[in-house]
Amino acid sequence: MHNVLTAAHFAVNTIFNKIKDCYYWPQMYENIREYIKSCDSCQRRGKSKANQLLHPIVMHGPFYQVGIDFVKPLPITPNRNRYIIVAMDYMTKWPEARPVSCATAEETSQFIYEDIICRHGYPAKLLSNRGTHFNNQMVKKLLEKFGIKHVFSTPYHLQTNGLVKRFNRTLCESLSKLVIQTNEWDRYIAPVLFAYRTSKHSTTKISPFYLVNGREAKLPVDNLSDNLEHINQRLLSLINDLPHVREKAKIKVRKNAAKEKQWTGKLDSKWKGPFYIHKIRQNGAYKLRSMKGRVLRTSVNGSLLKLYYDRQNWALIIAV
Repeated sequence: MHNVLTAAHFAVNTIFNKIKDCYYWPQMYENIREYIKSCDSCQRRGKSKANQLLHPIVMHGPFYQVGIDFVKPLPITPNRNRYIIVAMDYMTKWPEARPVSCATAEETSQFIYEDIICRHGYPAKLLSNRGTHFNNQMVKKLLEKFGIKHVFSTPYHLQTNGLVKRFNRTLCESLSKLVIQTNEWDRYIAPVLFAYRTSKHSTTKISPFYLVNGREAKLPVDNLSDNLEHINQRLLSLINDLPHVREKAKIKVRKNAAKEKQWTGKLDSKWKGPFYIHKIRQNGAYKLRSMKGRVLRTSVNGSLLKLYYDRQNWALIIAV
């Protein structure tokens, strides 16, 4: 449920809430937490974040107020897409997103009309920044035609549209974990949206999918057999096969490394490794050794290191 495409590498509580509705085993939460902690993609891309004050906005109903923003710029895909235009309903937390080649008034107007108005109805308010792709005559005429009030965030307080900004971060982090071997990130927007829509939101404690559709979506976990023995055998088989799958993935990464450009910006991995500690120096620096035994020439300060959790041991944990 964490690694599959439609789960998008979401965090512990999100995955736990999806699984607990169907299954239970002793120390279930701890097992899920340790399993996700050992995810290679999440460890390379993940980061810590400080708590911030909330800025609540009073809502009168679903799609009463919708925030809109651009994620920019990203590596150009084979389809020539470089940006993502994103919208989110402030009540249900339902997101919409579309890859686009350029951030223009035309792309913005088409997205507002097709993905917001024609799909969810006319919002009372549309919240955005004052970028030229939002603040222009084409968008103004479209909103006036449907009686939608355009609200702009203040220049020095962009957190006014913080809900969309936070989703942008979640979207980029999920894409970076799914497309680590390719720049075709625009192909993975749909499954990331599905994962977000079907996850319980931290604010509402309900999934956006349920708030919009009045029912929960059918998930891959719902298709598993109710036979506990069959489930355990299937889980053990998948987990025991992980080292082989990971090794095949590493080989593919090495083969594709020469063909693909290095990721930069929002989708770049933040960590390298893993490495062994070869020697600890008195000044707090560490000499590192690669998995193949090569000692790195340059020492690294301890503040730039973090523990790496190997998932190969999971077969032993499950089998006990």
